[in-house]
Amino acid sequence: MKKQLTDEEILEKYREAFERYARDGVIDLDKRLRFKFYFQVHRLEDVVLKLNGIVPPNRQSMYYIMLYKRCAARKWVGVFNFPIKDNTLVLIPKRTIHSTLYECRQCSGYILNFNIDFFLHHAFPRKYIVEKKVFKASLRPWLILSDPDQKMLEGIFEQVVHENVSELRGKNQMIALKILELLIYCDRLFGKAEAIGKVPVYHPQIERFNTLLEKHFSSEQEVSYYAAALNIKPGYLNNLVKRHNGMSVKKVITARLLMEAQVLLATTAFSVSEIAGRLGFPNSNHFTNFFTRKANISPTRYRTTVTAMRAVKKKTKRAR
Repeated sequence: MKKQLTDEEILEKYREAFERYARDGVIDLDKRLRFKFYFQVHRLEDVVLKLNGIVPPNRQSMYYIMLYKRCAARKWVGVFNFPIKDNTLVLIPKRTIHSTLYECRQCSGYILNFNIDFFLHHAFPRKYIVEKKVFKASLRPWLILSDPDQKMLEGIFEQVVHENVSELRGKNQMIALKILELLIYCDRLFGKAEAIGKVPVYHPQIERFNTLLEKHFSSEQEVSYYAAALNIKPGYLNNLVKRHNGMSVKKVITARLLMEAQVLLATTAFSVSEIAGRLGFPNSNHFTNFFTRKANISPTRYRTTVTAMRAVKKKTKRAR
């Protein structure tokens, strides 16, 4: 029988993978984690402490539900880049690139992730998960909650944490039920926000656009390409994307390119010229001009700064 890892051991496996495979750029945890997890729940304060406040860009075949009670951080989910504040709810679809930089260590909240097999093992139809609009890539993945809504979700998370550390009969089935309860409430909260004009929940054309973008962002940067692939007019696509993402199509493409450039500069040994080629730029000068204009810092300087920051953090950690 396989040994079941403790929460502390699971976090340690993540920390080891993040450190060992930092040069991958975006770390594919499906390939890099030796132990396979179907479900996890952690208190945010434990995660921040174990990972030293940094979650590097990664992807995994897991769905994430995160509740930040008290927190100050910067988070990237797909093409979205946004601040984490108190009472923030974040949902991440499977295989979506995400990363987090915590600006303080006095955080509290919960991080829960699971894959579809967790539900199939307990005889729950997969449609309960895959058809949820809150796990569509087109959704703006965060929402600021009211205090009552935050308290309500906190209560469910606490029940999941309690079940997870217990030896109660049928605990996994109970956890699966509680996750479904979370998803139903999340659907309602995002739906309520859409109804009062705060955030669009889902549009199939946006879903298709995001899928195309992930495949072709390094080779196709023209709005007309994506509009033609979706069989709609560029102006309509632009208005649609602006309503859902808060940015024009061009800005979304640029944000995705910039994010990939930052990941490659920060986590790989590729030269600036090699990165330019991987991202579809004709030469390193074009890439340098693009990066400097969008990030307000040159690629070389950005890499140097990130490297220096990591060295300081490692030194500080050793000193403790």
